[in-house]
Amino acid sequence: MRVVHIMGDGNPGGGPVVVETLCTGMLASGVEPVIVTQTGSYFFELARAKGWRTFGVDFSRRKDAFQVSREILALLEREAPDVVHAHGGRSALPISLMPRRKRPAFVYTVHGFHYDKKRAGSRQFFKLMEKLCIARADQIVVVGKADERFAHNEGLVGDPRRWSVVHNGLELPAGCTISQQPAFDVAFVGRLHPQKNPLALPAIMAAMKRPHVTMVIVGGGELEPALRDSCRKLGVDAQITLAGAKSRADALALMAQARIFVLPSLWEGVPISVVEAMKMGLPVVASRIPGNQELIREGETGLLASPLDPLEFATHIRSLLDTPDLARSLARNAASFASMTFSIDRQVSAYLRIYRDAIVQSGSSGAS
Repeated sequence: MRVVHIMGDGNPGGGPVVVETLCTGMLASGVEPVIVTQTGSYFFELARAKGWRTFGVDFSRRKDAFQVSREILALLEREAPDVVHAHGGRSALPISLMPRRKRPAFVYTVHGFHYDKKRAGSRQFFKLMEKLCIARADQIVVVGKADERFAHNEGLVGDPRRWSVVHNGLELPAGCTISQQPAFDVAFVGRLHPQKNPLALPAIMAAMKRPHVTMVIVGGGELEPALRDSCRKLGVDAQITLAGAKSRADALALMAQARIFVLPSLWEGVPISVVEAMKMGLPVVASRIPGNQELIREGETGLLASPLDPLEFATHIRSLLDTPDLARSLARNAASFASMTFSIDRQVSAYLRIYRDAIVQSGSSGAS
């Protein structure tokens, strides 16, 4: 079987990690990956380095969706895949614009619904785009129960036989273990984007009132200048190391140098960084939002705080630093949960079934 994976955003982050992991796992089952992603991006170069057939397209402007659709359609005609698998709405829209009879079976993995976070003026437009992608896909996948509930509540689910919940499989690179002599007390890994709420991080450090506590922030993005400015204004710039955007391996190496992982996001699907921290054996403090609550059972697999309350985050971090037994207990429970739930074998088996179902579905609707 040959599957073309469309990944519109090729920047470092959870999306490329998920697609890389899925493609690697699928190879053992005889599924050949072909990658289409942003030209020259991190994921473009990573996929090429792995020896996968990789094609670059410019996804940066949504108004060019029809042009992108034509480019990808020409590529699909040349590559003749059995399935085209779009990851996220930006990737799915160009496939949705193609005539059904000209494209292969179409699988759409949502990776989190975000249109409800848009400004009021554009929210309905993005919901309509989401509905179009869902209507045109042969099979739709969500990565967690929270997104499944959201889809039902928003009236997005028509035929439930076309819908599946599949947790992303995840493995850490060999030798990726937490340091016995940590260089940092707290780590954050994520895009410096409003979704991840990075401007809460200096406020959390200031609320701790412990000048000796240190944090490393791994990631790049549009909020970096504002983050640097906030660190200076709150007087915590000497405590915080801004490491910038890193490859996954380098980001995980920095995460492994910390005692605690923190994620104050405003919204999430199922955050890959939290799963990585759990598998690594780091205790997690994350925001009390649906995607995180699917991973963290309060006081059992981690701690939760309001994303708008830096003091609550600070209190939880202090408790973990001051109570090593609690930190070890949370980390142990989280590692066990993550290992069972985010299995690559389970993910691959689920997608093999979904691909077969999509091929059947596409064949039965090909004349429409």
